[in-house]
Amino acid sequence: MQNKFLKKLKATNDQINVVNETEHLNLEGLWDDDTFMCRFKNDEDFSSLEHIFLPPELAALYHTDSKTIEYIYTPLNEEDAIVGRKFNFYFRGDEFEAEFSEPSDALRVLSKGFREKKISSSTNYRNLSKFRDFYIKDDLPNHIQRYFEKKKPISFKVKGNFKGVEENFVEFSKNLNFYLEYYDRRSPFILIYEVDAETENFSVPCYNNSNDYPKTMNVRKLDPVLIDLFEVARVTSNTRMKFLFYFQVLEYCSYYHFSEEFKRKITNIIKRPDLIENSSFYGKLITEEFKDNFKQNDDSAKLEKLIIDFLSIEDIKLEIAENIEYFKKDITFDGGFVISALVGSVQELDNTSKTFLKTVKTNVEKIRNVLVHIRESRENKIILPTTRNTNLLSPYLHLIQRIAEKVALQYE
Repeated sequence: MQNKFLKKLKATNDQINVVNETEHLNLEGLWDDDTFMCRFKNDEDFSSLEHIFLPPELAALYHTDSKTIEYIYTPLNEEDAIVGRKFNFYFRGDEFEAEFSEPSDALRVLSKGFREKKISSSTNYRNLSKFRDFYIKDDLPNHIQRYFEKKKPISFKVKGNFKGVEENFVEFSKNLNFYLEYYDRRSPFILIYEVDAETENFSVPCYNNSNDYPKTMNVRKLDPVLIDLFEVARVTSNTRMKFLFYFQVLEYCSYYHFSEEFKRKITNIIKRPDLIENSSFYGKLITEEFKDNFKQNDDSAKLEKLIIDFLSIEDIKLEIAENIEYFKKDITFDGGFVISALVGSVQELDNTSKTFLKTVKTNVEKIRNVLVHIRESRENKIILPTTRNTNLLSPYLHLIQRIAEKVALQYE
């Protein structure tokens, strides 16, 4: 027979699965998170969980009886300035009380029962792992016990009329985050995991998808600026920022990329036998050639020339073919921005012209402009920073990464 308190917990959180064993029971699907579970003896006191709602977007517990949301934080040194911080604030006409204090009984129960099931995801086990370690520290190695000396677990609790904000905890938390940092640059911030069931699964194009990894590589030193841009793009987790860093690779290379005609003109000048004797005259000629070159080529034109000069269809065929269903249709982002289809079918990739590369350049550039300037210059349409949009950007992120890599390999 299921514990009456767990029945109420499950009634409020229908994603929870109670698994009964001989001497234990497991709570799975807490916060709709499959990376961990909570394991208890059958005689555990679950009364503190009776009035708990677990918002999937947050590392938090909402106490429906006391109208308090409890954000799970971390063990802190007892002397930390955050410990004991209290303040009141008004939001949408209602007063709320906030404080950093020790966890509720409900959070203590869940923390003690915490067990990892999978490798940690972006939710970081809802911050429960350190709480668990604190509560069982006496059974852990000495160095962990020393780590927790003079520390105590801290939650951030906010109490008030959440009916007034329609229990929209995500909007509430985002607004509160702004003011927390406004008054204290070192303030903890509320972790928010946006849940969106509409995301699609896209393939990750990779030369090694067929397990045909090269046995020998020709590795050469690349431009240090480009290497640093690739490095920061690699370690950045934000998809929008990754896209912009790869675009910066193209901007850098296009700025210093000169046409063959321009290079021929400059070469002809410096080959003149009287160059040294008439250096002032030829210096002016070279200056004029540079002026004309930059005057006739705006940033967009230079980017197009770079891509056409350095890329072939074969260079990016894999990136498009792997997600052909995506590239075959117009993509509408949250915010109204629409990016046009690149190709009608995978067969078309075998019969394309340079016009196709121009279309690729146009789409990549439009996305960049919207990300940087919020909207594309000719449209009042934007790409909102939503989870769905992050997902929708993935195929173009893979595409611009490959374009940037191909250009960097040839750039000198």
